[in-house]
Amino acid sequence: MFVLALLALGGTPEDEIPKLAAELGITAFEAGQLLRGTLPSIVLKSPDRAPVVDLLGKLRSRGHDAVACDAGAVAASEAMHELRGFRFEAEALVSLNLNGSSESLPWSDLVALVRATHKVVGGTAETSRERKFDLGRAVLTQGLSTHKTVTKQTVREAEVREPVLYLYRRGGPPWLASESRCRYEGLGAELRPARPENFNTLVRLLRERLPSVPYDDRLVRVRAGGERVQGDLLGAQSGSSNVGAVDLLAHLVAMSLVKPKPV
Repeated sequence: MFVLALLALGGTPEDEIPKLAAELGITAFEAGQLLRGTLPSIVLKSPDRAPVVDLLGKLRSRGHDAVACDAGAVAASEAMHELRGFRFEAEALVSLNLNGSSESLPWSDLVALVRATHKVVGGTAETSRERKFDLGRAVLTQGLSTHKTVTKQTVREAEVREPVLYLYRRGGPPWLASESRCRYEGLGAELRPARPENFNTLVRLLRERLPSVPYDDRLVRVRAGGERVQGDLLGAQSGSSNVGAVDLLAHLVAMSLVKPKPV
């Protein structure tokens, strides 16, 4: 599947809406939904490359920041190296794995840092049973049975938001740092009691060490949509996750950050 994303408008939504609506064969209202609000926005998905390339050229000719890719080439979070413990060295970021091994990411290999938020909404079904007096049952059974069992099912939902940082590099899938899964001893004297503070410090130190590497945080407040329903076979747990959608958007943002700028 080929996807095309609009990352920034070169003009106003009002100017672009009728043009995009005509090119996509959709209504002006639908085009407005794609253009208004927080960008980036996926404006086209197609199994064929040609229409994506055609629309990409038209959008760029109108001064918009747009990128396209083959979604099959996008690394999923599960396939990325997860940063746990870490150490800053002169030439590389060293990842200290849970099994005692380590991996190095040379500073010179990093090409983009993209900060985002993963959101998971989980639902858990709780079943309760309560015995209640049943007058009809008592009469029919002449007092032998006076109560019935009432079963009630309640679904409780909880939303979890996980701040993450994608570290895009040459020659392989990005590394991924998650606020709740990192171990922050590598911050040394800057270590704080709270994980959010430590995650922010990690991001700051990386940016200070890599001033020429582009950084983007627009996916911290990702637009609605693109969430994937999850659930077990019994239906006891259900929910949605934007992780796959954010993986794709982060990849597209990184493409925009590293593509050659027009002269």
